[in-house]
Amino acid sequence: MSGARPFRDVKLQWLQQLSCDKDLSDSARSVALYIITTHLNGHTEKAWPSYQTIADATGKSVKTIQRAVRELEVKGWFEVQRGNGVGHNTEYRPSAASILRASDAREKTDKVVTLYPDKGGQNRPERRSDVSGEGGQIRPPNLEKEKINKPNAREDAPPRVETRRAVPLVFVAETKARQIEQWRGWLIDQGMPALEKLGLRTMKCGKCGYMLPGHWPPDSSNPSAVEWLTFFRQRLDEIAKEGARQTEVRRAS
Repeated sequence: MSGARPFRDVKLQWLQQLSCDKDLSDSARSVALYIITTHLNGHTEKAWPSYQTIADATGKSVKTIQRAVRELEVKGWFEVQRGNGVGHNTEYRPSAASILRASDAREKTDKVVTLYPDKGGQNRPERRSDVSGEGGQIRPPNLEKEKINKPNAREDAPPRVETRRAVPLVFVAETKARQIEQWRGWLIDQGMPALEKLGLRTMKCGKCGYMLPGHWPPDSSNPSAVEWLTFFRQRLDEIAKEGARQTEVRRAS
């Protein structure tokens, strides 16, 4: 074991081990997955969503969230520093022990497999070039000749279609006035129109609100800031295209 790596390098192994922990309740596993995939800062390796934020996102009660957090702490998945409830939320970070386990799993997958059969590895592939039987040098392959004789498989391949990864959205109720106001201010700072003009207003569980990329706008150190800004710009393009289409329909009729 070579020691713990940065969490961002072993995040996949950490999540795999969490998912396979049979002693963990479904509520605790759901809370852990939400914190890691939605709120964890990749640089500080910390997250600080409130109990109410986690409850709204997972559909569970605040008391259930508190029990789940305690379980994650006791079973060694998180180090939890509880806040005072007045502008200081509880702070979460993956425990050092869990990161070390994930680092060990990552190290095993990174090991190079030997190519010699007598050491339990795979068979060594044959050389493509010929070797002189009289002790001469290795003759390199004629790449130009192979290029001429070998058909190019890409010539008949269909054109590559670029796909865009969808940005996961969370519901922010209008009753979360502080969060909504911070989103409005962030959009204005980015040269974007008002939040109401982005077509993200919706209703969930009888509450009015907005589907947004996060519960809070990103700060300058958040790597998701560019991706979220691109999402809002694409929303504006979609709204403009839809407006143009409706205009054409009205003219045609």
